[in-house]
Amino acid sequence: MEYQLDNTHPRVLKIVITGPLEKQGTMAAMADLILHPEYPYKHSLWDFTRGTQMKLSMGDLREIVGVLKLLSTREKGFANKSALLVPHMMGMGMAKIYVSLSKLLPFEYKIFTQINEAMDFLAPNQ
Repeated sequence: MEYQLDNTHPRVLKIVITGPLEKQGTMAAMADLILHPEYPYKHSLWDFTRGTQMKLSMGDLREIVGVLKLLSTREKGFANKSALLVPHMMGMGMAKIYVSLSKLLPFEYKIFTQINEAMDFLAPNQ
């Protein structure tokens, strides 16, 4: 799995995933996102449209949520919206499971199949 973090949008940090989605790469992308200096002030868009296959188990998803629980900020004014841009049904199912597992986190996750809808959620009127 490869990923690229794009911080060019004034209100959104975009992570574009390429290749098979797997735990180690997802954890690395999360770390880069969380350590980014604009992370507390920009919402995040996870773009899985260039991913080729899902190589995450339920245990992997639980571990990812557990790490986010430990690292999440509760800063006032924290940009807590995350959009998951998912292109196909298999990814949609896993994304729904992930969102369900992360209900107790201080994030508002939503799943989208269209980039314009995801951006409207993250940065309306932009």
